[in-house]
Amino acid sequence: MMETSLSLNQEQQVYRFEALNKNKAVAHVITTRNSFTIPDFNLSFHTGAEEQVLQNRKILQHFFNGASLTIPKQCHGIKVVQITKDNNTEQPLDTDALVTNVPGLVIGVLSADCVPILFYDPIKQVLGAAHAGWKGTVANIVEATLKKMQAAYDCRSSDIQAYIGPSISIPHFEVGEEVANQFETLDLNNCIQRPTVGSKPHIDLWLANQFLLRRAGVKDSNIHVAGMCTYDHTNELYSARKEGFQTGRFGAFIMLAKG
Repeated sequence: MMETSLSLNQEQQVYRFEALNKNKAVAHVITTRNSFTIPDFNLSFHTGAEEQVLQNRKILQHFFNGASLTIPKQCHGIKVVQITKDNNTEQPLDTDALVTNVPGLVIGVLSADCVPILFYDPIKQVLGAAHAGWKGTVANIVEATLKKMQAAYDCRSSDIQAYIGPSISIPHFEVGEEVANQFETLDLNNCIQRPTVGSKPHIDLWLANQFLLRRAGVKDSNIHVAGMCTYDHTNELYSARKEGFQTGRFGAFIMLAKG
């Protein structure tokens, strides 16, 4: 597993993976709550601020030079939708991952503690974006995304790069025994810790998704981890665990460059 830091664009207040940023065929970004000089750059409609969210999404679309922007209605499941020129203006419902090979189509997922994961196949020029909370992790949304890339575009897991974005870290992700048991069922015992004897279990979602990516055939050298905790960085990112469900959502987005 290769860990890599994020780089922050100070002027725009957006993050990028340094490794992915080196590839000029791809544009990507991880927004913050302060992106583009907006004091609350929330991208989710669940807060009720629909007009502001629409404006924020337009700003993000403009950042990608007017490309279309597709964000699914997430439900902590494993449905993966292929985005084409025919459906890129729709909002896929009950969907937690998107894939595409069409240049100029921006795909992305929203988060406020859950794990956003971006995928890139430099051989087939195919992209993916997945949202993995604990439910999506144990349901193996990463494998579902990889299988969709393979079925739709003949990708190989060994060629695909995976970028695990900012999300809640193990010290802050305390869960009940019933949740920990589901990780044990998947043989993800190394992702479960108890800080003190008799305390509630804590789950390492970063490590769990790394294991699942490797099991699905992604090379260690192609797995990149932001290592940035949303709970610890609420000055920049939203955290539902720390701030409550009604807080906003940041996003991870990716696009194949045109021409």
